[in-house]
Parts: sequence; C-alpha cells; structure tokens
Amino acid sequence: MVIEPFTLRSAIEIQFGSGTRRQVGKLASAFGRRALLVTGRGAARRGLVDESVGLLAEAGVEMSVFDAVEPEPSLQTVDTGREALRAAEADVVIAVGGGSALDVGKAIGALAYHPEPVEHYFVGGHEIRGPAVPVIALPTTSGTGAEVTPNSVLSDPEALHKASIRGLALMPRAAIVDPELTLSLPPEQTAFSGLDALVQAIESYTSTGVNVVSNMYAEEATVRLARSLRRAVQDGSDLAAREDMALGSLLAGLALASARLGLVHGLAHPLGVMYHVPHGRVCGWLMPTVMRFNREAAEARYAHLAGRIGLAPTADALTAWFEELAAELGACGSWREVGLKEDDFDRLIEIAVPAGSSKFNPRKVTEAGVREVLGELLRA
Repeated sequence: MVIEPFTLRSAIEIQFGSGTRRQVGKLASAFGRRALLVTGRGAARRGLVDESVGLLAEAGVEMSVFDAVEPEPSLQTVDTGREALRAAEADVVIAVGGGSALDVGKAIGALAYHPEPVEHYFVGGHEIRGPAVPVIALPTTSGTGAEVTPNSVLSDPEALHKASIRGLALMPRAAIVDPELTLSLPPEQTAFSGLDALVQAIESYTSTGVNVVSNMYAEEATVRLARSLRRAVQDGSDLAAREDMALGSLLAGLALASARLGLVHGLAHPLGVMYHVPHGRVCGWLMPTVMRFNREAAEARYAHLAGRIGLAPTADALTAWFEELAAELGACGSWREVGLKEDDFDRLIEIAVPAGSSKFNPRKVTEAGVREVLGELLRA
C-alpha cells in the first residue's frame, strides 16, 4: 500500500506532564533575559502570573506583563501587545491561558518584526513569514490545542468577523502542557473547552486532509477526551481525568495542525461572533447537525470512532452519543432564541463556505449545503 505524502506541523519542543510548568524559566533563559508574559486577567486571579514571575526570576529572566487579552481577542489587542513587546524589549513571549491568550501571544511574537498592522494579515489572508520572537505556550484549558498550531484566531468586532491568521511563524517554539494548570478551571469552562477539543479530534479524523500520522493523533485524542470529559466536569480535582483531557487536547491540536478541520469550525466562528455564544458551546451545539450532514461522506470513519469509545460501531451511535453529551454539558438550546433567523443565512453562508476549515470537510461544502444545516438548526 502506497503512503500518500503528508506534512506535519508542530512546536519544536513539547513538554507534557504534571509539574512541567516549572521548566518555563529554563526554556525562556535559552532565548534571552527579558520576557513578555501574555495572558488574560484570570491568570492573575489564579496566581499564575506570580508563579511565572518567580520561576523566570530564578532563571535570571526579567518579566513584563501584558494581561489585556479578552475572551474573543481583537485585532487591536494584538497590535497593543506588539507595542508592549517593543517597550519591554523582550527576547521571548510567554503565553499563559486559554486559546485566546495563546493566540494573542503567538500573533505578537510572529508579527514582532513586521511593520504592517495585524489587519493586513487578517483581511488580506497573507501568510506570516520570516523571523519571529520565540513563543513558549502554556495552556490552562484543555480545548483549542493552540500550543501546537500555526494559526491565531482573532476577531474584528466592528465587522462582526472572526477568522484565523496563518503561517509557520505563528507556531510556538515550545509548548508546556501541565495538566495541573487546569485543575482550577470551573465546570462550564471545562465543559465547553473540552467539547471544542473533542470536536477538533473528530473533525481532524474525518477531514479530507487526514494522513497516517494525524489519524493516530485524532483517534487517540477522541478516546481520551470521550472517556474523561464528564469526569473532569463533575470533579475538577480529578487529576487523572485532567491529564487525559490535556493530552487529548494536545493530540487533537497536533492532528488539526496537519489535517485541518471541517464545517463545524467553518460555521462556529461567524455564529459565535454574531450571537455572542462561547466558541466551545457553539462547536458542541453544531456537531450533531453537521455529523448528520456529513454522514454519507464520513459514515465509516464515524463508525470506527464509535467502536473505539465503546459504542455500537455505527455513525448513528456516535451522533446520538455526542448529542446526549453536548446536552448534558449545556451545549444545546434554541438557536432561534439566541437570535438566529433566516435573514442572517446569506451573511453566514458568505463567511462559512470559503472558510479554511470548510474546505477540508468530508462532504463538499456548498451554499445549498450550509443553508440546509442552518435550516435544521433553526427548526430544532
């Protein structure tokens, strides 16, 4: 059997395991003596900033803090962060937090030596190339896998547009995945970030960009996330469940970095921005509908995953299981009640059809197809 050519994309160094965050000072000191820590205000409340300051100081690294990252980071936040990087004369960026903080940190590092505003890459779709300030990513959620992906998801709130900027310059130099950093994550955030990771694992596995290695990552991610998500939500102190979730999210990130995703993520970005629904909830809410849409093209792959997580090996079993899980975790409801209406379909279709994720969906994404999915959402 001939193996099709493929490309793998990943951080140069990945450290995984409880307690690995304590290596951040040693890693940072390899790049210089001044660091910019990029995070949201929640990290300070949880003591992560103080801990990072101490760890970096022990390694002889001075640290400045940029803690203005919001849940749906804007283009302006990235440009403000770039100014903070220049003011600090930092040699390395330490990004600590959920996907938003990691995405902003990656963008700040990647664009450090570029004169153009981030809008140039967001609107024009230009790939970010050239030298970058190295980024060390420490995720505090098990969700996006942003610590090992060459893209940053950003928003333009005025245009109600959310999309990725891309390029290998956005890939972190190192990822430190310490499950202990997720222990204090509240149940709802655990649920929604976990659903995002699970959707990414399944979409990577059924993507048209799948390859022999991403297959292994995505399948193992699905198994770990499926068996541990409920446990992590019910008992946030369950370290074994947190470790499963952290590794599952990491593996899903490695898979999607090479295989890409599908229509759930193609639609989740505009739906989340337009109706102010958290990204993980949107993904979990959309997934069963998109699975039914994809059934004819991905039935065998859905069936295989169903068997791997202990269900009857059928696509219908996986769809029903996911729908029940999403409902249990709060990723359900009435799209009509959050504001979706037929008058919005054209705008959503305009964004979703050409989206990078939609291009890798197992069933070809067309205007008619997205209208079909939106219609089902509205009728539910």
